[in-house]
Amino acid sequence: MKSNKAVWEEFERLSSYLKPPETRCPNIKCISNTDPSIEQSFKKRGFTHSGTQRFQCLHCKKSFSAGDGTRTHRRPEINIRFFDLLMIHAPLRKIAKHLNISQKTLYDKIDFLHRQCMNFVADREKRLIDGKLKLDRLYLATDRQIQITNWTRREDKRNTELYGIGTACLRSGYVFAFNFNFDAHLTQNEIELLALENGDNDKPKHHRTTARIWLTDEFEAATKRKKQKAEQPAFTLYDAAAQRSAEEATVGDTSTSEDFDETTQLPPKGVLIHNEYTMMGHFMLVKHLLQHVGKTRFYMDQDSGMKNAYLSIFKQNIVDENSDGFLVRSVKNLSVDEKRRALAETNRMIYAMTGRPRQDLTSKEYRDLVNGLIASDLNNLVTVPKSTERWLTYPVATMPEPEKIVAAVTNITKYDEMHQANLYRKASLHAIDRFFMVTRRDMSLMERPFSSATNKSRTWNGYSAYNPAMLAKLGDIYRVYFNYVNTNDKGKTPAMRLGLAKGPVAAEKIIYFGKY
Repeated sequence: MKSNKAVWEEFERLSSYLKPPETRCPNIKCISNTDPSIEQSFKKRGFTHSGTQRFQCLHCKKSFSAGDGTRTHRRPEINIRFFDLLMIHAPLRKIAKHLNISQKTLYDKIDFLHRQCMNFVADREKRLIDGKLKLDRLYLATDRQIQITNWTRREDKRNTELYGIGTACLRSGYVFAFNFNFDAHLTQNEIELLALENGDNDKPKHHRTTARIWLTDEFEAATKRKKQKAEQPAFTLYDAAAQRSAEEATVGDTSTSEDFDETTQLPPKGVLIHNEYTMMGHFMLVKHLLQHVGKTRFYMDQDSGMKNAYLSIFKQNIVDENSDGFLVRSVKNLSVDEKRRALAETNRMIYAMTGRPRQDLTSKEYRDLVNGLIASDLNNLVTVPKSTERWLTYPVATMPEPEKIVAAVTNITKYDEMHQANLYRKASLHAIDRFFMVTRRDMSLMERPFSSATNKSRTWNGYSAYNPAMLAKLGDIYRVYFNYVNTNDKGKTPAMRLGLAKGPVAAEKIIYFGKY
């Protein structure tokens, strides 16, 4: 069981960028902040020397400015260059040295860019929420990425693991959300005090006031449990699927996918969110963004927590036959040569069946051929131990996914045979996996860390973040860059292909959004 209140709190956190900024008194002791029944009340009180509007709180008489920070930059001319450097894998220290700015200025500019990117994307994505962009149906890929931050004390060389979940459109590549299970606006001490005041340690987890946040004692108990055994080499994808199902069955709580041990710790700043609440909040956010889309089809990595989060949030859509979900498991450790051999085998099979090379087939002919192969196997679906799903072997190979199996988690037998085959044919995680790949390549802080046999499974990377908040901010910034600025070989961005942009968006239009 889960706390509905905690799920809503997480959704509110993840969707906060969609709400217009609210002017509030900065005095935390002001009665308007301590008493929910008292409304915020201000009067204008002139301007700052840089022209920013000032206000005075009518309750505590404190004066403050409500500027967005764009006027306080002493060197605003470097903002565009700074944005570009962030996107090309330049380490933060080298960016600061190249632009001759201090570390404080560097982090202030990241905060500024993050605010502007969120304001910009909120303005664009309101077209989805308001139904101004008409979309009949969307095919979506959802997967997770694990990010590891460096330890901050030599005496305690434990890492912090964050789980980032993302959902991307298979056709356009547009990434609708990329969320981490981390909240930088709270501190562990205040959460521990809140839990103590409410007696949370003596309550079931789903009844706690702090249900969505990891408490210190709770986390330490989780790290002392026997870590799941490392995956044994599997001979086939079905063996791998069965192994994953068996591991999840031993956990007990199939709604979560977290796996901590003695090498991990809570973040030094902010608080760690239970991953299942972030996954449910993520699906609620995607559902909110796509509320006017006719039908949705989700293709997810084999993960019981992710599957359960989808089934919980989209329950009514599934009942109304407006949404379906699938699990996808593919081989990801093949070399390029092995992938090419798998592709060549598929090409030989197609030539034997049609008498024509694959490249000579039209798109429709290729789709019909694959659909026919899938339809012929619909009566031969495979059930693996400890799993309720029935899996289908994908009949053709592609370079991103040379070998994969697919299972429906919703009832699709209500559709005719060719409709079912078409849904299986579209199964892929390539859109979101590609986003994760280029994020690691383009963002130095998100580069995959390394470990060795001599450091007892500890990981450290000179470019990795020490503050988990930086991962969340840079993930947001890169999502906006990826969707609206970065073009493919045809000069198209994901936002253009989806319909949220008419052309590539210049970086300065994002950086100075709302200024003019």
